[in-house]
Amino acid sequence: RLQAEVEAVAREAGFEVTTFFSPDLPEFDLPPAILVLELEQRGAIDAVERWKAKWPDALLVGSVKFPVQELWHAAIAAGCDLVSNRGAVAIHLRKKLEAFRAGEALVKKAPRLEVRTNEREGDGQIGRLPDAPDGPIAVFRIAEKLCAFRDVCPHAGYALSDGDLEGKVLTCPAHGSQFNVCTGARLRGPSDFSIRIYRVVSEGDKLFVEL
Repeated sequence: RLQAEVEAVAREAGFEVTTFFSPDLPEFDLPPAILVLELEQRGAIDAVERWKAKWPDALLVGSVKFPVQELWHAAIAAGCDLVSNRGAVAIHLRKKLEAFRAGEALVKKAPRLEVRTNEREGDGQIGRLPDAPDGPIAVFRIAEKLCAFRDVCPHAGYALSDGDLEGKVLTCPAHGSQFNVCTGARLRGPSDFSIRIYRVVSEGDKLFVEL
């Protein structure tokens, strides 16, 4: 049903539609304008990261069957421009295309801040934005993957970056809450909430966090 609805909306707006059943896309003769992906597929988040790096001006739309907070936030941090429940994807896409025909860009550029990084090798914290608008942001390198998160424990406000890191799991130094620093998922209390994560963009020898 989702496929049929998306195809109908896209064709109404004059777009050609190609359907694939795997996150591994073939080469295109021209850069795609819109990519729609079901986020529960294996490898979907990694695919979003690859696609956004390759086609930064393409509108990336992620669909979810259920509004799982961690998956939703992980998709946004990976590069999705829009995440929606399955039943509402076509509605949101139609609004985007109507705005596009009225002169708006399909993809609005997110504000971003440059991160001053240290020379640390291996896994761990490589930078921090203490004065970001929504609170401090820490940037970690985990197995060559760059992960950024709001550096405030939701439980009592302590800096998570002062805690112990094991793999992707960071333990709050104050009360022991645990989080996955790349997905934001809460793994252990006493915190009742996950942490916000951000997309990290690498351009040459510079790193930026998208807000």
